[in-house]
Amino acid sequence: ACPGLRVKKEKIGVTIYNYDPSGEQELCLQVGDTVHILEKLEGWYRGYTLRKKSQKGIFPASYIHLKEATVEGIGQQEIIIPADLPLVQELGATLREWAQIWHKLFVANKSTLFRSVQQMAYSLIEYRSQIVSGTLPKDDLVELKKKVTAKIDYGNRILGLDLVVRDEAGNTLDPDRTSTVSLFRAHETASRSVDDRIQEEKTRLQNLEMRRQTLFSTVHTYSLLMNLKNFVCNIGEDAELLMSLYDPDQSEFISENFLVRWDSMGMPKEIEKLNNLPALFTDLSSSDLMRQRLFLVCQIIRVGSMELKEGKKQTGGLRRPFGVAVMDITDIAHGKTDDEDKQHFIPFQQIAMETYIRQRQLIMSPLIPSRVIGENEPLTAVFNKVIATREVNHKGQGLFVTLKLLPGDLAQVRKDYPHFVDRSTAIVRKMGFPEIILPGNVRNDIYVTLLQGEFDRGKKKTPKNVEVILSVHDDEGNPMEKAIFPGAGYDGITEYKSVIYYQVKQPCWNETVKVTIPIEDVCRCHLRVMFRHRSSQDSRDKSEKPFGMAFVRLMRGDGTTLKDGRHELIVYKVDVKKAEDAKVYLTLPATWAEVGEKEKQMGKQFHHSGAIPVTKDSFQIATLTCSTKLTQNGTVEGVISIFATLAACDFVIIKRCLVTSHL
Repeated sequence: ACPGLRVKKEKIGVTIYNYDPSGEQELCLQVGDTVHILEKLEGWYRGYTLRKKSQKGIFPASYIHLKEATVEGIGQQEIIIPADLPLVQELGATLREWAQIWHKLFVANKSTLFRSVQQMAYSLIEYRSQIVSGTLPKDDLVELKKKVTAKIDYGNRILGLDLVVRDEAGNTLDPDRTSTVSLFRAHETASRSVDDRIQEEKTRLQNLEMRRQTLFSTVHTYSLLMNLKNFVCNIGEDAELLMSLYDPDQSEFISENFLVRWDSMGMPKEIEKLNNLPALFTDLSSSDLMRQRLFLVCQIIRVGSMELKEGKKQTGGLRRPFGVAVMDITDIAHGKTDDEDKQHFIPFQQIAMETYIRQRQLIMSPLIPSRVIGENEPLTAVFNKVIATREVNHKGQGLFVTLKLLPGDLAQVRKDYPHFVDRSTAIVRKMGFPEIILPGNVRNDIYVTLLQGEFDRGKKKTPKNVEVILSVHDDEGNPMEKAIFPGAGYDGITEYKSVIYYQVKQPCWNETVKVTIPIEDVCRCHLRVMFRHRSSQDSRDKSEKPFGMAFVRLMRGDGTTLKDGRHELIVYKVDVKKAEDAKVYLTLPATWAEVGEKEKQMGKQFHHSGAIPVTKDSFQIATLTCSTKLTQNGTVEGVISIFATLAACDFVIIKRCLVTSHL
């Protein structure tokens, strides 16, 4: 092997990706490992990890985030001193020690202590991020230092570890430079302080548990108030933030989206909402809140060109995936924590552009496998990965939010907490009904999720950049104005355009919108879906026409609404004039399920002979109806019709009696 160059500056670093060795000379790395670097050669380092100093090996330089350090001595006498603040070093050492104990608690199934250590570790990670960012004012840094030392001392005590003796400013005392009497007095003071802290924590938990028991025994409907204080991220283009409640164990969205639009300057589109973007997630039942795990997830979509680069000839206004942010809110939902003033930091996970990944694979594939999360992975898959691994290299970017659980439905919350909920608060509905539906609670929402598709590339050399365009039309083909709601917080739109995944044959969107139209119009309305290839070059994009069309009626022939669940739509060609004529395409089957029903009735295979040809493409949607007026049950619909007919007959009889009496 070729000898490497001895490094002078690149001495210490932190692993930012897991690395599995493919040879005996390579070193196994885990995220968070501190590595000491001995040599460097063509994109590789040679060194060892602090957790296993005896084992030396090589590892890719791209997996290491370098840190500043000073070196004293040379050769065997060389000592590496990190340039971090002493408190940051103590935080790192504490987290490493707690991580080993945390693993043992998991194996021993000590769930209560396991979760306590988990929450304390997450708090310390958050504190460390704020300290190393270097953006805190001096007074805030002093206060944060007190919080950090109190949390470390408290955690060490409940884990049975040694107590760290500190001075009044929170600095660790050096036993070689401090007298025995001073050390003893400082130890006594620290011990009393920790005992008081433990007692305070016990009292707080008892009060919280009493409040939680009272809350969940007397209330059936809840609301979660969230306030987005800030979003720190350098995008350089307009962006959309879509926030919702999510159950990772069921892979299920519980709420619709809360939509926030961000401008290219890093500010809300509505500047008056800066540092104050409240949203109320309503209609939550106790079973929703008491799920095993509950997350607040945010999907970040950038709105601009296909690739993040300047150029006048680039197509604009394209919705492209950019990243995700996730936060475990299980303890807040369970009523175990309640601090409405605490600002929670939700780290942002950016996804790499597909062109960058392909370049990276060309350069590095002979050496190491790529571990970058790419933009062509569906955003739902990305935040599932983040939830599972918690590996977020956020670099100080993320969301700042406050959260508070409130008892009651929307009306009750508005009455009891007028200082929290006002006209500026976006109301985010549950995708479903509360446990108790009160009289007068009228709702007529149909949720439509664009799931996935498979599209033939046609004459193109690469797969298409497919954009799905969703709209609602009546039987005459007229669009229903402002009937589609991408998220709470904004008015409806007439046409919804999906996110575009770059050159993907089988894109998976999982984008949900709400369709709201008057109850009397549902029977004559249908969803229309158009498919279009989008080019990154503006001149080419203008010449691109829709290549496919699909549709589905919102109400069936028997008066029942479209059934909840998946629907595989038939994709028709649109290179003929009749393809956009509602009177023509509404005579054709909309789904492959309809084709199956016709084949059963006819007793033979169905042959399409309509005016519009069918493509080889496929597309799936899912629908969910949340309506107090509409039904998907034919029997219920029949009973309602009978009662309506009887009521009409009674009215006619009464009218005749009145007319007869006058005669």
